[in-house]
Amino acid sequence: MTPTMSSISAPICTPASTSSLSPITSTALPDLLELCQTIDLRCKGTTNHCPMMLSAACSLGADASKLQALYQHWFEHYALPLTRSTPAIGMHELAEVRGQGAYFASIRESILNQMQQHDAHDLASQLLQAFPPAPLTLAFHAIIRLAYALRTGHAGEIASGLAALICGHLPSGIDSSSLAYCGSPAEGFSRIATALKGRVFEGRMITEKIRAVLKDPVFLTHCPRLHEPQSQWPALRELVLQLYVQTKDFTALHLLTGLHAWRQLLAFDPALNQEVLAQEFWLSCCAAYTSIGAPALTEKRPSGFAKQSASLAEAKAQLLANADAEASWQAVIHNALLSQDDHQIKLTHACFEEFQLSGNQDYLAVLSTQYAS
Repeated sequence: MTPTMSSISAPICTPASTSSLSPITSTALPDLLELCQTIDLRCKGTTNHCPMMLSAACSLGADASKLQALYQHWFEHYALPLTRSTPAIGMHELAEVRGQGAYFASIRESILNQMQQHDAHDLASQLLQAFPPAPLTLAFHAIIRLAYALRTGHAGEIASGLAALICGHLPSGIDSSSLAYCGSPAEGFSRIATALKGRVFEGRMITEKIRAVLKDPVFLTHCPRLHEPQSQWPALRELVLQLYVQTKDFTALHLLTGLHAWRQLLAFDPALNQEVLAQEFWLSCCAAYTSIGAPALTEKRPSGFAKQSASLAEAKAQLLANADAEASWQAVIHNALLSQDDHQIKLTHACFEEFQLSGNQDYLAVLSTQYAS
């Protein structure tokens, strides 16, 4: 099973359908996702990436034996067993335990019980309206997990994704109505970079650094709200890709995969693209960008990224000159699956689908240089 492309040099989807992404299915995936439900939300030095990795790998064309090998590798190296240390709760009590990580198993169990009477996707839509997602939750992993779960349709995984969003709830806490406007994502990042002057934020984990940013008076003073954010997602995706190209930073990687997940959630429920939530997602991106030092981004040419590093520029030229770019994508996907690295697999999947929807060759170029290094 391999991912197919009707055209490499141009987007597969027409502009009218660019918000849609296909379901993720295979005969092997449901059973493996069921096994993932025995893994705790918090694992060895990380959160439970296994179901996200498996879903991404499946969409990239991994067969049953490869999916099984990926699961086994992750289970042996990172997994911790799911335990419930809190009492059972009803759906009416979810608001009371929001933001309390210890309640993951109890929240998940309550949602699963409710799914016995309601369709999983319908219940997810209701809960997303009742508990608007905070993108920063678990360093973007909660929205990523839920987005993949909704595409697989696995009820247990949908419940886990929703439970992760509720128990790990981490809003920016910023009142965007008091902020000055910026006209574009690039202008907003530029303002922050000028104000922060490369400040380093302490913390071992992504969330630790982001929490420090959200308490920083300079950031809170200079972080702008975005003019009409609902129409600026394409520009933000391009800017975040540029950020990752320039820095290869781990947090920038999460921004890129988080934006891919946000696209999927908006396709699932367009009602999420309201002003307040759109601003919250933008401010979350600003906080993550700031947490890595708010590096100044190079000026952009009208036709693509400007002043790219020589290695990326050369890789892009090679790819554009290569009539068989599909083979290049297959090589990148092969390397990602071979790596058994959950972040690299999700990154490759996000880049592959964003390329399919946008035709931006930089998604392929950055992965090609990464796996060549």
